[in-house]
Amino acid sequence: MKEEAASGKNVVWMAAGGLLLLIILAVGFPVLSRSSGGAGPSGVDMAPGMGGMPTGSGITDLTALPLEEQALILFNRVMMSNSAGNVSDVAFFLPKALVLHEQVSPTDPDGLYHHALLLMLAEDNEGALGKALQGLQEVEDYLLLLAVAGEASANLGDSAAARGFYAHFLEVYEVEMALMRFGYDHHQAILPIYREAAVAFLGGG
Repeated sequence: MKEEAASGKNVVWMAAGGLLLLIILAVGFPVLSRSSGGAGPSGVDMAPGMGGMPTGSGITDLTALPLEEQALILFNRVMMSNSAGNVSDVAFFLPKALVLHEQVSPTDPDGLYHHALLLMLAEDNEGALGKALQGLQEVEDYLLLLAVAGEASANLGDSAAARGFYAHFLEVYEVEMALMRFGYDHHQAILPIYREAAVAFLGGG
């Protein structure tokens, strides 16, 4: 599985008015793919429904792929376009990615994190918060969802809830990083930045 921090590419989060704004520079988001499980491209077993194959293989006929693969390819396309500042591309592919994610309806925490990110790009903070809470019901300490829940709550003006999510994030951060749950591996670069954002929010909130 590819690491999020590729050479010469960075993921940056900025605090703007107490809220977090995702800025992905030079296609710094990992290119991921879901599969039905089994071995990944290096012969490493993947969790069911959460394969880690790169999707830049020239595949153009998405309809020939399972819905999970289609959803992840479009997720990648949206994130890459967003990183490049391609507003028209994001506007075209984001609705399609959201429709596919609704059809797939991921229930694993990492899949819900991806869905929540798309919703946040669509400025649907309530929807993003709902997906985060859904995943947190399954894994209450899942860092990526705690960060999304904190950001979405802040965007909705619920600073008390945001502080609660960010405080929880910081409380479990070290233990969770040691556990390295599935999904953390290909989002490693953003986790310490989420941590900095949580500290900044709590310190200035």
